[in-house]
Amino acid sequence: MHIESVFWAIGLSLFVGALGVPIPENPLLMGGGYALFKNICPPLPSLVFWYLAIVLGDIVLFALSYWFFTRPPMASFLTRYVGPKQLDAYKSAFAARGALTLFLARFTFAIRAVAYIAAGAAHYPWRRFLMVDAVSVAVQVALFVGVGYSAGEHIEWALATEEKLVVVLGLLAALSLVVAWVSGLFIRRLSGRKTP
Repeated sequence: MHIESVFWAIGLSLFVGALGVPIPENPLLMGGGYALFKNICPPLPSLVFWYLAIVLGDIVLFALSYWFFTRPPMASFLTRYVGPKQLDAYKSAFAARGALTLFLARFTFAIRAVAYIAAGAAHYPWRRFLMVDAVSVAVQVALFVGVGYSAGEHIEWALATEEKLVVVLGLLAALSLVVAWVSGLFIRRLSGRKTP
């Protein structure tokens, strides 16, 4: 029961986080890697389930945004509020740089949901979205589960102390913040460029 509860708790939290609820995915994946190291969860089913949980959440968020911004009242509101030329320029810019933006946003806690909603508003092509999302989620899962698993090998010395949980979570949170900061920096730099 303990194994199943960890397996499902991580997967469902990843799904809800992918929907845009402020649950950071990277520390969850690192915790999942640590759980794999401790043989708490089965490796292959866990990796597949956690991967699919994130992808499904991303698809739902993108689909809702895409649907919402294609409704006639919202589409006409956007055209009036932003202006047809600016809206076309925004869609062109997203079509040109959307893949890189979505890929980098995947690793940035505060920006990811906004980028996916923006992709839906820009009517980013479904096929491209699914390809970018599938690759970026695979990289994210492999990277952060790997970090959590590797961290498990290097923190065995802390297992006998009362501070083990603080050490593990502190290291994982610090690494997640560094990755989020670097990704956010790239996205801001990318969004500052003018559309060709």
